[in-house]
Amino acid sequence: SGGSPQTLYYGPYNKLLTYCFGDGFDFVVTPQAPPTENIRDTVDFIVYLIAFSSTSQKPVFLIEVKDDAHRLFPTKRKAADEQMRLRYDDLIHECPLSFLYGLSVLGTQMRVYRGNTASRVLKPSLVETDRRYLLPEDYLQDQWDVDILSPQGFCQ
Repeated sequence: SGGSPQTLYYGPYNKLLTYCFGDGFDFVVTPQAPPTENIRDTVDFIVYLIAFSSTSQKPVFLIEVKDDAHRLFPTKRKAADEQMRLRYDDLIHECPLSFLYGLSVLGTQMRVYRGNTASRVLKPSLVETDRRYLLPEDYLQDQWDVDILSPQGFCQ
């Protein structure tokens, strides 16, 4: 047993972001409290980190990490995507850059998000579903398609 999911994921992802953004004073990587008081939304919460510009204290990057078991279920993939979109709704107006980048990570598999701060367009686009039907088994299945630990994933 390696501890709680938070323990397993927080350290490595915090270290990775610190490496990417540097340990100087230009950026501060900080964990965030669970993003909502709603127990339904916090049940699957594992790690939520934001990199802030140290001069403006504005968000410049976000990452939300969930256990890799989320890749197995269409409802969990949909929830992960919806939560990222909610984070963007909350943060994009504060970003001092042209784009706010973010990662949704399920285990080590990531999906890259990019929000345009001027137009408020978020990519990838939302995949609409017909609420009259259950989600198809393959809903967003191949969207977390880059391993963050691979050279390709690290470079993205």
